[in-house]
Amino acid sequence: MLRPSTLRPSAIAKHHARERNFISLSVFLSFFINAFAWSAPIRLIDDLGVELNLEQAAQRVVLLGPNLVESIYAIDAAHTVVAVADHSDYPPQARTIPRVASHNTINYEKILALAPDLVVVWACGFGADKIQKLRDLGLTVFASEPQRLADVEQLLRTLGQLTGHSVSANRAALSYARRLDELTQRYHHQRPVRVFYQIWHRPMQTLNDKHIVNDVISLCGGVNVFAKQREIAPKVTVEAVIALDPELIITGVSDSKRPSWFDDWQLWPSITAVKKNQLFVVNADTIVRHAPRILLGAEQLCRHLAKARVSDEVKGE
Repeated sequence: MLRPSTLRPSAIAKHHARERNFISLSVFLSFFINAFAWSAPIRLIDDLGVELNLEQAAQRVVLLGPNLVESIYAIDAAHTVVAVADHSDYPPQARTIPRVASHNTINYEKILALAPDLVVVWACGFGADKIQKLRDLGLTVFASEPQRLADVEQLLRTLGQLTGHSVSANRAALSYARRLDELTQRYHHQRPVRVFYQIWHRPMQTLNDKHIVNDVISLCGGVNVFAKQREIAPKVTVEAVIALDPELIITGVSDSKRPSWFDDWQLWPSITAVKKNQLFVVNADTIVRHAPRILLGAEQLCRHLAKARVSDEVKGE
């Protein structure tokens, strides 16, 4: 096939005309698909098994969950959002959106005053009782409860359906799925590394295999040493950590700065992670939120596990 630079001027003009026509057709099709998606009735079953019906795509949306806010920006539908919950701080422009909830507290009056078409709520973050109260007030609610890395792809597609942005949502979902597959292929079959993920020190807490952090650890070829604990965020003891002897100890903090209490592990040099100086800090927001940015945190965690494997190889030499 000849390159445009090798063609005669008339042929070059025809080539560019075809390109312009193709781009115009693509733009037209995207507009047509979005317009149809926006005006068509929507019927979905949310993550708690409740049916949702909208006459058309929502134009005024309240998002109760930082991961939902990150995801709505990822599908280019942030202009539909009229209010969010506290800690919805990414991307930075999300910090200017009005707040109507804090932790597990919801300001129902503020939400009603905004007259939203739809409220999307992180179910685990607020609980079934508060979600039911939103419904009892006559609000249309979609309860979201992604649990695994793969669920983020579906979350993007669902938000696209709900807001009439299926084209951009499907594009973002496909990009996420490809990147997740790349990381899986790169790390999942590596030598297992025992990992202790510490979320707090007093009391000492971790996460079990019901939390998405466990999925990230597994993606990287790691083994969560407290995966089988009953509670999702169980309290554990130093003695239990010593007994399980993790090769890596990871903690997540919002500002990525190493907390002073993390150095207390130096008091127990018998732990392999301490002995090999394999104590790492990650940005918690990029590893605990069910949003596309979680793959940034996953990649960082995977690199830490890779360092542990290299350390073993060097020691073996």
